[in-house]
Amino acid sequence: METLTREEALERSANVIPDEIDVYIDLSNAKSGEEAFFSKSTIRFETKSSSVFVDLVAKSVEEVRVNGAPANYEVTDTRVLVKDLPTDSPVSLEIESHCYYSTTGEGLHRYIDPEDGATYLYTQFEPTDARRAWACFDQPDLKLRWQFSVKAPSDWIILSNQPEQSRNAVGELAEVTFKRTPPLSSYITAVVAGPYARVDGGTWSGGAADGGHANISLGVYCRASLAQYLDAEDVLTVTRQGLDFYHEHYGFTYPWGKYDQVFVPEYNLGAMENPGCVTFNEKMISRDTPTRAARQSRANVIFHEMCHMWFGDLVTPRWWDDLWLKESFADNQGSMGLTENTQFDTEWATFASGRKEWAYKQDQLPTTHPIAADIPDVEAAKNNFDGITYAKGAAVLKQLVAYVGKEAFFTGAREYFKKHAFGATRMQDFLEALEEASGRDNLQGWAKAWLETTGPSTLRIRRGKDGFILEQHSMDAITGQEALRPHRVNVGFYELTGDNLVRVGIEEVTLTGSSLPLETAGNYDLVLANDDDLTYALVELDENEVTTALRFVSTIANPTSRAVLWSALWAGVRAAKINPRDYVNAVASQVPFEEDDAVAGDLIGNALEALLYYMATPERKLEANSFANYAINAIGRSDAEDRKREWALAATRALNIAGSPGEDQMQFLHDLAAANSPLLTVGPNLAWRARITLAALGAITREDVKAYLKTDPSGEAEVFALQAISALPGRIERQKTWTRILEEDLANEKMSAMLAGLNAGSLGHGATGFAGDFFDLAAHYWDSHTIGMGRRFIAGAYPSVIDAGSPEEAAALRYMASWWVSANENAPVALVRLMREAADNLERSFRIQTKWLTK
Repeated sequence: METLTREEALERSANVIPDEIDVYIDLSNAKSGEEAFFSKSTIRFETKSSSVFVDLVAKSVEEVRVNGAPANYEVTDTRVLVKDLPTDSPVSLEIESHCYYSTTGEGLHRYIDPEDGATYLYTQFEPTDARRAWACFDQPDLKLRWQFSVKAPSDWIILSNQPEQSRNAVGELAEVTFKRTPPLSSYITAVVAGPYARVDGGTWSGGAADGGHANISLGVYCRASLAQYLDAEDVLTVTRQGLDFYHEHYGFTYPWGKYDQVFVPEYNLGAMENPGCVTFNEKMISRDTPTRAARQSRANVIFHEMCHMWFGDLVTPRWWDDLWLKESFADNQGSMGLTENTQFDTEWATFASGRKEWAYKQDQLPTTHPIAADIPDVEAAKNNFDGITYAKGAAVLKQLVAYVGKEAFFTGAREYFKKHAFGATRMQDFLEALEEASGRDNLQGWAKAWLETTGPSTLRIRRGKDGFILEQHSMDAITGQEALRPHRVNVGFYELTGDNLVRVGIEEVTLTGSSLPLETAGNYDLVLANDDDLTYALVELDENEVTTALRFVSTIANPTSRAVLWSALWAGVRAAKINPRDYVNAVASQVPFEEDDAVAGDLIGNALEALLYYMATPERKLEANSFANYAINAIGRSDAEDRKREWALAATRALNIAGSPGEDQMQFLHDLAAANSPLLTVGPNLAWRARITLAALGAITREDVKAYLKTDPSGEAEVFALQAISALPGRIERQKTWTRILEEDLANEKMSAMLAGLNAGSLGHGATGFAGDFFDLAAHYWDSHTIGMGRRFIAGAYPSVIDAGSPEEAAALRYMASWWVSANENAPVALVRLMREAADNLERSFRIQTKWLTK
């Protein structure tokens, strides 16, 4: 499919002066199973060129008119090229088409709830899938004022970015017209329709320093069959806190009218910042009682998306090169806002243990890129919604706040919004606002060091004769050149007091070169660079500090300091400097004393990753079995239901990795599967996790899974059941699943569940693998599916578990991975990137396993 390039977008921007657009869609056939819906766009603009292309991916184009007359046009698979346009005068361009309903999460997605048969629709467009639902200029800098009209069943909830303007009955249908938006990019337009359940959140009233005032109606929505589990008051409390925070700091009153938040099924992302109609992955609504960690994670996403109402929606990156201008800011501000204005005041610790680890991993891959990346086309943009653009950028912004000061940062942001409201910007625009606010004229150098280089810095403390020296090692991963960065950091000094690791001193320094002598001297048990996590850098410990940290990390009082030290240990594991077994044992022994539930969950996840990827099979199975026992025992020792559930999930995964559970372990799994455990309260989702593990172990049958599904006929259970059936280790069952994945037109979530099931089952002895098939079929699957489905297929089907203890099998897998990359250099860039990353992860696993194979 033809992709939009940066050059084409720039040329169109130079020629087109956008005004407004009317979109009409007829969804009256959505429940009938028809594959397409009627869509009409009326675009008003002026142009300097007599030929302009409009983006559209449609089943058919029925009519194109210019100023009411038939147009001269050509249709390709992604565009309508309109010719002979009048120049330098108003143009009204009408395009009528039929566009496909989607099951891939791209465009207008349709979901049929298996529990009650209800039909649900929602749109998801970023970066350029608005063209799948209506004709438009599908690039971020061409902002129009949009007015949507939707025909749909009259008993449905029908939403868009703005409040309703009018509603007319047409038999059993309704035609709803919404108020026109302020200037808005196409990728954040939205329509949601279906029998959604609604919770009225009342009105938030307030304003900002610009003197404005807003009465913002709040609504929370989800599928009707999920409504009993929707903890709407928690969502609304966080929403109000977010509106308070951003109005206090941004100085620009919310301009989008209302604030609806809709939890939708089969969603490819966590959430999307459509102004006035924010969509969220409904997995954030737990059918089990939501844990504090889950609520904190959801609150972070709420704050993240709300930040976008200003960073991204009000002021938008001109092109996807500056994607960080919205995503890095939202990640950073979400964590800051949560810490300062909600009950989740340890969010920066969670950021250090979770989001930031995502960034470090991404930044150490061969496909790393600068935060301010070079994005030549939309296909490249889709792969840059990654840990660098989000979490590394957020961490670097935290360093920027430390560098210029918090007050100057927000003063600059307020001026940025005021000057560029409803416009599109580049990085330079924000830096200029910040330079003026902070009085610093050297931010261009800061930006070059941080935003235009690749790879993480590494900070270490060297103990010299005369004291401590803070050192940084920074090498640009692409150029191979030294890339020293300015680091404003705190260095913490720790002593063992009894069985507690206590910070007894701290030194605030700015490191600009390769090393800096510290003023503090003494004999300390541990010296922690980047204490309080102010900068973006890996931290390297010496051998004695590793030993101390593995035993006493949980005794440090400050949660962010603990998270930084855990991060240093995990970096050591991934660098093959710390034995993964030692790390897993530290998690088992230390995490029961970790006070922060979200951090504890991240650490348990790291331990499971170490077991699965960084240990060869004999040790993997032995240590996973031991970790499962730790987890089961921890359930019994814990008084907190949240932590019990975290350990129970860990135990089910560890037992899947270990295989061949003992009698007591098997009873534990069966108790969970029956939702009747003496150790903890078991909700439906946890029960299904246990059933998937039992299926992978061959301990239950397809008929057993179907029987469980009869007792829980929900949409969530349908996906869990698919995963469980796909996990069955029998050769015939696995081949059937693989064939379905390759040949059937599966919905996005269902395909991912089936692949996850195959992976769970592949850990068993003698299970059939599909590595050979995968490498032969990867390019064909990618070419014959949307990029969203292609990404899911590569993520789920790639044979990512290697066993260095079986040299011949490991050599064969490494050869296939390397061969594919070298033999497919001309494959689509996005696919090659994913395959290179997966091959690199495979090699890292092999290196780590080989290092410790005989230890």
